[in-house]
Amino acid sequence: MIPQMLKIAVWNANGLVNHSQELKTFIHNQNLDIILISETHFTRKSYLKIPNYTIYNTEHPDGTAHGGAAIIIRNTIKHHEIEKFKHEHIQATNIIVDDWIGQITFSAIYCPPKHTIKKEKFLEFFDTLGTRFIAGGDYNAKHEEWGSRLNNPRGRELLKAMKYSSLQHLSTGHPTYWPSDSKKKPDLIDFCVTKGISNKYMLAEPSLDLSSDHTPIIISLRTQVINLQIPPTLTNKNTDWQKFSEILEKKISLAIPLKTEENIDEAVEFLTNSIQEACWKATPTETFVTKYDTSPDFIKQAIKEKRKLRKIWQNTRYSADKIRLNRATQELKKLLDNLRNESFQNYLKSLTPSEATNYSLWKATKRMKQPKQAIPPIRSKNGKWARSNKDKAVLFANHLKEVFQPHTSENLPAEEEKTEEFLNSPYQMSLPIKPFQINEVKTIIICNLKNKKAPGFDLITGTILKKLPDCALKLITYISNAILRVGYFPTIWKIAQIILIPKPGKPVDEVGSYRPISLLPALSKVFEKLFLSRLRTIINDEKLIPDHQFGFRQQHSTVEQVHRIVNKINQGLEEKKFCNAVFLDVTQAFDKVWHEGLLYKIKQKLPYNYYIVLKSYLLDRYFQVKFQEEQTSLFPISAGVPQGSILGPTLYLLYTADLPTSNDIVSAAFADDTAYLAIDNTVEIASERLQEHLTLVERWLKKWRIKVNESKSSHVTFTMRKDTCLPITLNNKILPMANEVKYLGMHLDRRLTWKVHIWNKRKQLGLKFRKLYWMLGPKSQLSLESKLLLYKCIMKPIWTYGIQLWGTASNSNIEILQRFQSKTLRTIVQAPWYFLMK
Repeated sequence: MIPQMLKIAVWNANGLVNHSQELKTFIHNQNLDIILISETHFTRKSYLKIPNYTIYNTEHPDGTAHGGAAIIIRNTIKHHEIEKFKHEHIQATNIIVDDWIGQITFSAIYCPPKHTIKKEKFLEFFDTLGTRFIAGGDYNAKHEEWGSRLNNPRGRELLKAMKYSSLQHLSTGHPTYWPSDSKKKPDLIDFCVTKGISNKYMLAEPSLDLSSDHTPIIISLRTQVINLQIPPTLTNKNTDWQKFSEILEKKISLAIPLKTEENIDEAVEFLTNSIQEACWKATPTETFVTKYDTSPDFIKQAIKEKRKLRKIWQNTRYSADKIRLNRATQELKKLLDNLRNESFQNYLKSLTPSEATNYSLWKATKRMKQPKQAIPPIRSKNGKWARSNKDKAVLFANHLKEVFQPHTSENLPAEEEKTEEFLNSPYQMSLPIKPFQINEVKTIIICNLKNKKAPGFDLITGTILKKLPDCALKLITYISNAILRVGYFPTIWKIAQIILIPKPGKPVDEVGSYRPISLLPALSKVFEKLFLSRLRTIINDEKLIPDHQFGFRQQHSTVEQVHRIVNKINQGLEEKKFCNAVFLDVTQAFDKVWHEGLLYKIKQKLPYNYYIVLKSYLLDRYFQVKFQEEQTSLFPISAGVPQGSILGPTLYLLYTADLPTSNDIVSAAFADDTAYLAIDNTVEIASERLQEHLTLVERWLKKWRIKVNESKSSHVTFTMRKDTCLPITLNNKILPMANEVKYLGMHLDRRLTWKVHIWNKRKQLGLKFRKLYWMLGPKSQLSLESKLLLYKCIMKPIWTYGIQLWGTASNSNIEILQRFQSKTLRTIVQAPWYFLMK
């Protein structure tokens, strides 16, 4: 392998956001791969995005806007972040990059000048970086050894640490800090400390770009880094769909046996391989070229002029030369700002909600928030850290392997044996399930499959299925009918590929703070939709799902369920009664469904032909975790309804359909969000009725291995009176009492005034408006029609949700939202403050 040059910049930004535009120009003009930034002044709310680059940062421990370090690295380079070094005396951001020899740790370091740092503290930091590293930044350490004008105590301590650990330095030998005070002399305090890399492979050069009081240094490292592989796809925008169809028509034969389980597996594998092979042959190789911003000539000339004046001032230190440099710097900054604003406004003008621009307006709103969040090292239960992508994938897989296990049984052995005996008992014969027709398959694929839905491990997307010729559709129909006859669900359709995304507001270094997203093969979803169309008929005819369950049911919305509850509460308030209510939080409801228990209920309620298909569908499922370019091996799934599936929600509803109900209790459920209400004239009777019902619910939960998180559940007394209902217990734990509760997106307060709900919506609208301000504000060149469309489609649904219910609130509360709407519409149309907008 021939080594190449990796270009690295080291720079003290003295406030990174303030220099963001010139930094972007600097990065693209110099074609940099890695930038080590010190003194970023970042906080949790800081925001910076550079196209084609990923940013990692470490804030100051006190969270305020000073100090800090960051690394900016090209997206195509294979790398991962390791633990930050976050102390008062040293802040450092660390990543590991794979090259042709092994791994190199790059560290951006900032050492504030006010702290005394001894040799031991430097050694503590360097010991975290491994055996090959480059740690560059502002050490505020001076020593003649690396080219400083004089020595200071910190420089002597750093040199001791370097000699102790056999470390080297890499510097330009030229000053990097240029104080604005002419009485102070420039000096070299920005440099790199290295280990395991010979200096003959590295070259450090000064740069006169950028306008901080520090000048950057550019390091050329002769090495060959490993680039990330392009994510595999079966098609691209150049796919020849005519050729794709012709290949499949020649390859697919309908004269294949479909009588046994092995036949079905072979047929599904043949169909999958045929589709993949046809896609590859009909799709030309797409060459990805990294796009760099090219600055116009007048910007390049201004940079050249500023660089020239800076060099003059650094040599003379005359105040007149400093004034000319400041003017050139300000002029360059103005030119860059104007260029950015002009291109930004041109971009806004081009945004439309139509297909002509590929719905660019909606794509812009998706990208408007924060850049994609990088996942830092994750701590396992034993305290060890998963740093590399492979380690993270394995850690997530091991965590999910535990999640996809049923809760431990609290049943008596006799009850467990009864369940097992019933599952093994003879079955009643039933009429065969009505076969599927090819027109049903076509309708499902064309009308129900989304083109851009992420594919499963087989990479077959909805777009590909919509391009299938009739012979392939016929084969899908034959296979689907064979599944009904044989009662066997194909093995490769049971494999789920799981990706994980951070949960909002959760600590990103904990494995439990990530939500699994399950990606299943698109072909399996086609069969599930077909099968559900038959299953739904049985469920509706037999009324297998209770009326109080509104989840995943047609013509049953969240607002309608809340309306049921609100109506009962209002009746109690009007009659001056006590409405005693509990809202239960079920722990990992869909992931922990006990398979044997679910099959027991399916066998009880559904005809045998449905039971045998669903049994094959549920059992012997597997998952693998995909984390960026890494994939784990397969792990078994021992509990839960299949995530990301079509049938999963319906199966959960069947599993929980026999939750206890009582005549004196109002039951309300939307999937796993469950509420119970008891209404009476006295707190004693209302509490007694609710407690008796929860005792029945508690027994049911134990029998079917479902657990409720008591600490996250709520107990609320809705009443116009001062008294509060007695405490309610579940599993011998008192449920937390509150004066308000959030249920299905609506905040219900004790007297149902809706004030809490309206204020929460007002806060949510304020956050959304700030994120959209760059598109809705007076400086935006977005068309008025598009601005109003954004308001109607993105902001208006936030406050109109449930307006049928909270619209009865007092005028003083409703005016809270009216004032916000008026303010927003005035901003959109640029109307004066005294205009009343409705």
